[in-house]
Amino acid sequence: MAKVVLNPALQVLSGDVGGFVYRQQADGSVVVAKQALPDPNREPSEAQLEQMQKFKEASARYRRLMEDEDVQAAYEKLVKERGLRRLRALVIGDILRAPKVSTVDMSNYHGEVGDTIRVIAEDSVGVSRLTLSISDVTSNQVVESAEMAMNGQVSGTVEWVYTSTAAVQAGHEVKATVKAYDLAGNVMEVGQTA
Repeated sequence: MAKVVLNPALQVLSGDVGGFVYRQQADGSVVVAKQALPDPNREPSEAQLEQMQKFKEASARYRRLMEDEDVQAAYEKLVKERGLRRLRALVIGDILRAPKVSTVDMSNYHGEVGDTIRVIAEDSVGVSRLTLSISDVTSNQVVESAEMAMNGQVSGTVEWVYTSTAAVQAGHEVKATVKAYDLAGNVMEVGQTA
């Protein structure tokens, strides 16, 4: 593999020059490749068209998200904390992947005040908010709802042990609905009955 040492007059090289493409990597190294020539007869597959559409929509959403100063500041903080170089790549990745609620543990919930529900949620960039709603399915009413106080912090994996403040009538079916949100506005909803 060839190695290039740039002199002071030429600090950064990127883009295409003379049929070669120069790409600067996150670690500062530069990769050189022969520029691919497009085939005018090639039609993209249905899956490729779908993927291109997802990226178009993600790019539009990126621009909208960056208009919100608080959201932009939160992403910039994450870029700095994680030692990343590209804000756009972090945000687009977050847009394309919704958060996941991996656990809704109701084993210590029996419909009494003081019972607990354990929730674990995760996101590729960070969970920004969690909500929980407990419903009495039998009587078709919401018993209580709560939101985890994140205090402006974003975390890749979040555990929340919620302590119930309201009782459900004995023998009634109960459903806990958890929603996890990420900075990009993606939401994942999971319901669990007890």
